[in-house]
Amino acid sequence: MSRPLLTLTLLASLWGTRPTKTAPVPFANSGFETFPAGGPDDWDWPSDDWVWDGSVAHGGAHSARVSRSSGSATASLWSPHVPVQPSTACTLTYWLHTQNATALPSVNVHQYTSAGTQTGPRLKSHVDVGDGTNDWFPVKLRFQTMPDADYIRVRLFLWTGTTGTFRFDDFALDEGLPALYPLQSGFPLAASGWIRFASPVVADIDNDSDNELLIGAGGSVDGWDDSGAVLPGFPLVTGDRRIVGQLALADLDGDHDLEIAAGTKTSVAGSRGRVFVWHHTGAIFGGWPQSVAWCQYAADPSEVRSVVLTDVDGDGDLEVLAGTTNGAANYSGPDRPTTPNLYAWHADGTLVAGGWPTGTAAIYGAVAAGDLTGDGIADVVTGRDHHYLYAYAGSGFPLPGWPISTYLNANDGNWHTDVRVVHTNSAPVIADLDGDGTMEYIVAGNVNGPGSEFTIRNSGVLVLEPDGTRRPGWETAALGNGVLFDEFLPQQAPAIADLDQDGQLEIVVATYDGWIRAYKPDQSLLWALNYAQGAVLFASEPVIGDIDGDQALEIVFGTYDPASGDGPAGLWGLEADGTRISGFPLPVGTPGIRAAPTLADLDDDGDLEILAATWTGQIFVWDTPAPYDPSRLPWPTGRHDLRRSATFVGVGSEPDLSASRKFATRIAPRQGETTTFVIRLHNVGGAPLTHTLRLTDTLPAGMAYVPRSLTAPLGVINDTGGLLRWSGVMSNAPMIDITYAVTITTGATALLTNTVTIDTATDGLITRTGYVFANGCSSYLPLIAKK
Repeated sequence: MSRPLLTLTLLASLWGTRPTKTAPVPFANSGFETFPAGGPDDWDWPSDDWVWDGSVAHGGAHSARVSRSSGSATASLWSPHVPVQPSTACTLTYWLHTQNATALPSVNVHQYTSAGTQTGPRLKSHVDVGDGTNDWFPVKLRFQTMPDADYIRVRLFLWTGTTGTFRFDDFALDEGLPALYPLQSGFPLAASGWIRFASPVVADIDNDSDNELLIGAGGSVDGWDDSGAVLPGFPLVTGDRRIVGQLALADLDGDHDLEIAAGTKTSVAGSRGRVFVWHHTGAIFGGWPQSVAWCQYAADPSEVRSVVLTDVDGDGDLEVLAGTTNGAANYSGPDRPTTPNLYAWHADGTLVAGGWPTGTAAIYGAVAAGDLTGDGIADVVTGRDHHYLYAYAGSGFPLPGWPISTYLNANDGNWHTDVRVVHTNSAPVIADLDGDGTMEYIVAGNVNGPGSEFTIRNSGVLVLEPDGTRRPGWETAALGNGVLFDEFLPQQAPAIADLDQDGQLEIVVATYDGWIRAYKPDQSLLWALNYAQGAVLFASEPVIGDIDGDQALEIVFGTYDPASGDGPAGLWGLEADGTRISGFPLPVGTPGIRAAPTLADLDDDGDLEILAATWTGQIFVWDTPAPYDPSRLPWPTGRHDLRRSATFVGVGSEPDLSASRKFATRIAPRQGETTTFVIRLHNVGGAPLTHTLRLTDTLPAGMAYVPRSLTAPLGVINDTGGLLRWSGVMSNAPMIDITYAVTITTGATALLTNTVTIDTATDGLITRTGYVFANGCSSYLPLIAKK
């Protein structure tokens, strides 16, 4: 009885809104009561298609009427200049009347600076007019103004897919309070194509201590600096149709910058998808691209849906994994052998020895890689386009007990009579939910009827032990409330974090019913939220982190409309208990966001930003009031990390710099002699240090820096003005030495202490001190034998 009551409580508070000014903004001739005169203070009336209608009006005596039956799009009616405040939540309202309508009209909002330059993306209002005739009804568009916006204009027209007669009347604009999460200067910006499941990537790809922003869009990888300027050499063009899945980044060749991996879909049936790897400069990495197989019995070209970087053979180097849509649905004997669809290559493009590649039914979801069995080597898990789940050792051969069949109530069943859990779009994750040292395999699948019934009835969440048996409490899959729509389905990708800070991890997952839920390790429901509220909306994979600086975790996800493409999409933010954060959802362009957002410090200002990419290729960046603290970002991007491992790394495996130290190689130099100081950064934790560290060292009196002697194996050094600085990302390196030489300038006999300050970004500042005994003498005490 407690679960429904909890759910109702959350729903009751869902649509409560933040207090707003709702201050009306002057909108000249908003009801068309005078014939438009044009210019900034009135509507610009086109010479074709539009009628000043005095027979039908909502308020007053006139409305604006436009009709279309065939041919090209109609002319556009543009509104007066309507003043707005920058970084403010606004609501545009108007009234609409339709006759014989077949589709929605185009109502777009354009923003402008005081200089008259358009800023930000074109915004579209959602008008679900249906078919036929509708009496007057109100339409609202909620949007956030750009940081440099000064006024807006509304553009009305009928596109070529729209027929019927439409009347518009009584426009109004209301301003709310300043946005709690303002858009960052320079954003949003436009990518080179549509974006499916690729999260924005924030990383220092060239090891210069400045972050870059990457995205897989269309058939290219786009790249910008932190201000939104295009990177030299970008976009990286594949020549293929599109990049569907996540970009994966890591240092594959040990040179301390990052390589970029992406999988593609080609344009024609019979052609092969490819996996590309580039250097950060955009140059192709040696041995790439690699083509994947194509099933000759399939109608579509092969498509790489998932790329993961991990060490599957235990040699310390990373391999490139790829899951593809090649399938064996038409397999019927030796004349139609299974087409491989799960690959593992070395960094040079050669296949890993063992069972690679392997395959059976197609992989439309995503692959995960982590140490499922506890042997210290990554295992590989995936779902496929049937009711089986797979787990492979790094050798490419199935782990004992795998694959397993997944029915609603058991791992075994009767295909003809039992309801199945099918994994067409499944994106499994790996995590130790209860901290007992054993990893779990967490996955959300489609609930399908028995036999040849392929209609998706529902969503089902499963939690499995490493041997494939169901975790206690999960003998029956946790179910959703049905399916909103059966096309353009999301990847049902869980995210993992300790939301209630009880030492155990929760599973946060959005399903096909328009709900997002948080489950405890025993399947009890922490909370459930109906974000769709009657609209046809799907959600992206969620990300989790502290976005408001309150030391509690929040959940962030995007929504999109898979049906009309013009639903009320946005970026959602929830508190750890599932209640909506004030000011959310943040509005974005339609049809919305399919890819997971990203939480990162893009501009390296110490504050956290939220990044999200819309389906149509717009990259939004919002500033938050939270400081950037990687330790408070347990699931910051799609598939957990830039390698796309989808494996949660627990607290015991966090980076740890406590063993770092500083020392001099010569501890008793004399005046005029030199010695070398070594700052040894030592990460004794189990997880890589993926954020920027900063060192500051001011020399004490009595010694002088030897010019140009500051060296480091990676990162950026600065030795100007007598102040020594270093910044860099250690990544997978457990230890690095930063060194410099000094000359002793004092003639006195003295102990000189030299302290370096290390800004860890996660655990505050730590200091390490080295010392020399200037002009001292080394002496040895005699050995005395005790009788």
